[in-house]
Amino acid sequence: TLAGASLAIPTDDGRAKVLIFLAHWCGHCQAEVPRVQAWIDAGSAPSNVDLYAISTSADAQRPNYPPAAWLARERWSVPTIADDGAGTLARAAGLGAFPFFVFVHADGTVARRTVGQLSISEIEAILGTLRR
Repeated sequence: TLAGASLAIPTDDGRAKVLIFLAHWCGHCQAEVPRVQAWIDAGSAPSNVDLYAISTSADAQRPNYPPAAWLARERWSVPTIADDGAGTLARAAGLGAFPFFVFVHADGTVARRTVGQLSISEIEAILGTLRR
């Protein structure tokens, strides 16, 4: 995690997942994080889908560094994994731009990858297609 604790995304628990790749300096990510957090805070996020974030592309010379401080200011409650300096997780997921979403069926297969800001209604529509 951003705090240095160990965190693994379970792959065999039979639950659908959404992975959100974020960069602290990305303006679109800065807009997406509070929107998703408000959705969670309103109790609208489905209880049978797990959300995880991956903080990647950290750069001390860019805005909102360090990422942990930025996400704390946003009261971000989504478990967040810190990618390594080489962006290993981002590359493995096929990240092309930010924010980057990976929607995963409960059986662990990738349902969809999408780049850019999503409205909550778009997120909910995609969630509706996931096998749970």
